[in-house]
Amino acid sequence: MRYITNAPESESDVRYLYHWEILRTALEKTRATWGPFELKAGPRMTENRQAFELKAGRSLTVMCLSTKPDMEATLLPVRIPVDKNLGGYCVFLIRAEDQPRFTPERIRSLDDLRKLTFGLGYGWIDVDILRHNRLQVVTGSSYEGLFTMLVNRRFDAFLRATVEVLEEVDQRKPTQPSLHIEENFLLYYPLPMYFWFPRTAEGERLQRRAREGMMAMIRDGSFDHIFRKHQQSKIDRLHLKRRKIFRIENPFLGPETPFADKRLWYDPLAGP
Repeated sequence: MRYITNAPESESDVRYLYHWEILRTALEKTRATWGPFELKAGPRMTENRQAFELKAGRSLTVMCLSTKPDMEATLLPVRIPVDKNLGGYCVFLIRAEDQPRFTPERIRSLDDLRKLTFGLGYGWIDVDILRHNRLQVVTGSSYEGLFTMLVNRRFDAFLRATVEVLEEVDQRKPTQPSLHIEENFLLYYPLPMYFWFPRTAEGERLQRRAREGMMAMIRDGSFDHIFRKHQQSKIDRLHLKRRKIFRIENPFLGPETPFADKRLWYDPLAGP
């Protein structure tokens, strides 16, 4: 059984190391019942291209992306949020000099956030979510280019998931020293990231095996163990428990979203 993922988008792109460890562990859990497997990276491509290739049955057999209505209709997900929706808690990557603009005295409500501009990638589902909630968005055509756009004052803040931002800043500090993680706020919206597979007979086999392995991980605690290994230091370094959370809705989630199973969702106040 061949699980072919996308390659990182750049040499410094480490966003998916955790996700592929979850998948590899799930596949190992099912080796006795499903047999051997291969998990390897395919070509490098953008998120939009990943979805296109998976739907067409070319290049990839699995991807890990946040849910979108068109993907729900055309692909097969494992409806277990891979990062327990920690990625739905977003911090603001800003220019260091602008931190005084982001204080609890200046930003008290969503209406105050609506006066700012947020950078996001073209085609990301987050763009539509923010605009639905009347937040101002400026889009960029490439992941790496968005960091440069922030430095060049094209928008006020680059919205970054808590699971990504620390490594992104650490890698870029030597060349972009003005990058700064805003210190007081979180913007939250439910945006579960799933493993996706082609809607074919083979895609269904790959999906069933991944789901079976992930459920086994949840039952035996290995899912939470890997989550803590990769994410707990980020949760602590970003002081998530003491930040003020602004919550917005995601109108693109369907009734099949597994909100009822609390094991699958991270809560900053409760921990993993």
